Amino acid sequence: MCGSDTACACATTTPVTEPASAPDGTRTVYQVAGMTCGGCAGRVSKQLTDVPGVRDVSVDVATGAVTVTSAAALDDDSVAAAVAAAGYQLVR
Repeated sequence: MCGSDTACACATTTPVTEPASAPDGTRTVYQVAGMTCGGCAGRVSKQLTDVPGVRDVSVDVATGAVTVTSAAALDDDSVAAAVAAAGYQLVR
């Protein structure tokens, strides 16, 4: 149930990673499994914001898409670790 310290349950989605140039750095879209509410989005956003180089995080709970704007391309393992620390799974 939402609001707990554990991840919400949801179906796994197909991964979509689309790096694109952004005026303020690199923008990459990741798929994250397990998010179902605003609380989920907040936990994922908080963990990703703490990754060095991340400038902005936008989460779309309905699609599981997480858009990360960073100074340079991020290491996928660092992103996966941050998502896992929030209690969710990066879909690869």
